Amino acid sequence: MKEVFETYPLAAWSVVSVLLAAIVIMTLWEQVKWWWFNTWVRFPLLGRIARLSRDLNEDSSLPGWHKGESTLCLEYKKFIHIQDEHDFNEKVTYLTKAGDNGRKATPYWIWLLTISMVFVEAMGFSYVLAGYTLPGASENLQQTGAYGIAFLISVILVAFTHLAGHELYKSERVNLARRQWNEAGRKQELFTGTVPLARPQSSDDHKPTFTQLCNRVGSHPSYKVTVLTVIFVLLVASLATYVRGQVLERELEARVTLSSNQAGNAARSAAGSLDMSATNVRLPADDDAANRAADRKAVSDEADIDRHGGWATFIVLAFVFVFLQILGVIFGYRWGFAGENSQEAYRDIGSGRYSSYSAVREHYRRIADTAQASLATLQQKMMMHNSTHGTSGQHLSKTFRDFMQQTRLADAAERESERTYAQTVAAQQAQPLHVPAAPVAAPAVVAVAAVVPAPPAAAPAAPVQVVTDSLQEVMARLDALGEDKEAKKKLMAQLPEELNASVRDELKRRKEERERKAREADAELEDLL
Repeated sequence: MKEVFETYPLAAWSVVSVLLAAIVIMTLWEQVKWWWFNTWVRFPLLGRIARLSRDLNEDSSLPGWHKGESTLCLEYKKFIHIQDEHDFNEKVTYLTKAGDNGRKATPYWIWLLTISMVFVEAMGFSYVLAGYTLPGASENLQQTGAYGIAFLISVILVAFTHLAGHELYKSERVNLARRQWNEAGRKQELFTGTVPLARPQSSDDHKPTFTQLCNRVGSHPSYKVTVLTVIFVLLVASLATYVRGQVLERELEARVTLSSNQAGNAARSAAGSLDMSATNVRLPADDDAANRAADRKAVSDEADIDRHGGWATFIVLAFVFVFLQILGVIFGYRWGFAGENSQEAYRDIGSGRYSSYSAVREHYRRIADTAQASLATLQQKMMMHNSTHGTSGQHLSKTFRDFMQQTRLADAAERESERTYAQTVAAQQAQPLHVPAAPVAAPAVVAVAAVVPAPPAAAPAAPVQVVTDSLQEVMARLDALGEDKEAKKKLMAQLPEELNASVRDELKRRKEERERKAREADAELEDLL
């Protein structure tokens, strides 16, 4: 890495700058996307408004709208997540009952900091491990293996420590609930059933707070991941320290041996020189042995000093390594959620962007105002283009809120159709459809009733039940026909007069119900925007 920066400094720093810019863009992606979209929409000549203003065709799927208007509104609609106040409050209630209200997801910079620290620490002993995992390999291959080993160890350690911290936080919430349950005398159930985010959160309002928490978090603490993390961290720290120490001992032993050999060679060289210059001058054997012993002791003392210093350094590095893993566990404990669906609830309410529903409305209003300004600019350009190239004198007055209202009504109708279809399928599965033997059965009953004397009061119950069952059957058959109006008309024409009138009344009631819900949805959207 150092050689790359020294050889190609411009290219290396360019890559670093691009990576930093990418990290910033990922962190602020929503703001960057919104800014770029509005910039591109208003860009001269090539922007969306400039190109859509030249399209004067009407949108066949939205009567009264031009293609350019609906396209621009659809593009702005992507930035609006329609959410009513009840849905927002349901998610806040889930977070509150799960004990996660006010908590946040782990920030990106925390992930980056944790991974960087663990990777730097892992690089410290990966070189040592690479020498044993790749014996006989070249220096470059050993360095490559060291990077790979450091990456693997970093990923495993970061995952284990984060999961351990999350497990400790979740177990702490469960233990708190169990302690409150014990203090309350265990008079009520601690866990009455999981309450997911899709169910109404008021279903356990009558239960104590500890029961509400356990229904969303769980009723039993667990420390499996924490125990595995402790074992793995201590194992890596001890083995890395041991391997470092063995490498140090091998290097010191080689240095002592090399120094002893060099001292012996030097002594023999000096003795040979003395023999050549003065053959009658010789050092006593004891003095020569004492000199060699002194040299070996000096080398050994130096090796002992390096040994103690090296082992002390390795022990300090082991403590630093363990502390970094503890810091990773603290990060996992500090951020994250205990509830099973708390992460989804937190994301759906804006990932901490909104403190209340009024902030949601303000955010939607800001987007709607920006979209309306762009739509007005587009309409002005379209009318100017029409004045020079078109033939109609139509004045465009649609608004973005009109578009949202129209699409909201269409969505409400579609949801109502889905509910009706689901209810029809459920009714058919619950009770098989019994088709009447002949459609003239009902008039026959009426004709007989005109001649035969009146039966007891309980006797007319049978014909009434037949009419009720026939109405349900006919409505189910009409729903099964879908959008085929001709088939529905033929079916209606075959019905007896009394049953036909009942079916018409039921169809009117359903239509009024759909219109009522559409008006309510319209009023809700108007209040929202």
